Amino acid sequence: MIVGPAFVVGLVVSAVHAPLGIEVLKRGIVFIDLATAQIIGLAIVLLGLFFDEPSWFLRQSASFGTGICVALFFRWIEHKTPEEQEAVIGSSFILAASLVLLALADDPHGGEALQHLLSGQILFVSWEDISAFLPVYGLVALVWAGVPRARSGVGFFVLFALAITASVQLVGVYVVFASLILPALAARSGRSYHLKRAFASGAAAVVTGVLISTAVDLPAGPFLVVCFAVSALGTRLLLRPTGGG
Repeated sequence: MIVGPAFVVGLVVSAVHAPLGIEVLKRGIVFIDLATAQIIGLAIVLLGLFFDEPSWFLRQSASFGTGICVALFFRWIEHKTPEEQEAVIGSSFILAASLVLLALADDPHGGEALQHLLSGQILFVSWEDISAFLPVYGLVALVWAGVPRARSGVGFFVLFALAITASVQLVGVYVVFASLILPALAARSGRSYHLKRAFASGAAAVVTGVLISTAVDLPAGPFLVVCFAVSALGTRLLLRPTGGG
């Protein structure tokens, strides 16, 4: 099936992002995913400007190195000035986004590169791409489930950065944000979060988004964002009577 890789990567990304997104909402740092993804995107754009065709190893070294540095920086901010954390995260996002625009201003293919960064190309993901990043997602999921203490302190930020670094290269900044935050919102009930609801909401969005965008030839990334929003809203409305806990 031509869209097989798109289904797989979408479901893997949404499944791994579900618990991370819930943790982001609990911590009240909603824009950390946008900021992290955008800064990693900036690193990828700059790498492409300095190297005509950077090798896969160089690209991943730069991407994951940047992701880890971002994680350590945001953890340091959380430790030193927690009251300013959200402001710093938001400022980091807009700064990185502006630098991307400036870096691509004189590039004849800048518009295409920017669109790729933001919207991704999930329908063109290959099985080779999936096999390359699957160990990263496996590691994040294994540590998250098996080592609960790794979810706090610097551990959370490092696991988060690893997942985001892989995801932004596969699905783009917009889908990264949508797949983290919207299923987490769908999972919220009172002061509690139901992880299975996040999984279900994300999976429904991916299946619907990939099928419809392929059938009617819509840009898959933006349409997936719409599907994540509709799925989250539908989940909240359908399960509204359910109590917390």
